[in-house]
Amino acid sequence: MTPDPHHLVLAQLREEIRRLEHRPGRRDGIVACGLAAVDEILPAGGFPRGALSELAGGPASGKTAVALSLLRHLGPDDLFAWVDGRGELYPPAAAARGVDLGRLLVVRPPMTASGSPPPGAEAPWRSALWASEALLASGAFAAVVMDVPLPLTGALAGADAVARRLQAAAERGGAVGLWLARPHGALRIPAAVRVELSAEAGRISARRTSGGTAPRARVGGGGGDAA
Repeated sequence: MTPDPHHLVLAQLREEIRRLEHRPGRRDGIVACGLAAVDEILPAGGFPRGALSELAGGPASGKTAVALSLLRHLGPDDLFAWVDGRGELYPPAAAARGVDLGRLLVVRPPMTASGSPPPGAEAPWRSALWASEALLASGAFAAVVMDVPLPLTGALAGADAVARRLQAAAERGGAVGLWLARPHGALRIPAAVRVELSAEAGRISARRTSGGTAPRARVGGGGGDAA
């Protein structure tokens, strides 16, 4: 009998989490990303622990730069994970932005060079969603960044249930869950904070899009270049 790819993904993740795991006490509060113009529009000045936050924007809008900056500003003993469903994270660039690669777990679903799944494997976005849920719920990671290549058109089957599971996993594990969203995505997560990002002349422009209104702010130096 062919093993269920979903179960294989979870089994591999559980083994990796056990290897890295340290379970701190219940995390709460917020984590600032260190980019003043972004932190200033966030409630209490940072992204909440134990909840999902959405960074929305198109390619080169600055989502990766903001996420990497948040990882850089976590505590010196914190572990963090990146679900790289698109295979686009470049670790040397993360290191150049101050991220300690020794504390970073990168999870990539099996895929071919064209981005399609290997024969017999499930779609990369499905594997990425399972991985995201497992990492968020584990309690081993202070932050989990999720870059999931969802279908661009059509409704995602069971989207509401998927979103609720991710929310419950973040609450259970106490991590900052950063969901990197493309415009008109197939899944709208129940985010505590939504930030819309865009790039203008190589600089990031940030606007909070839920929980009230806030003026658009420009991110200047100190790691605010678009990516």
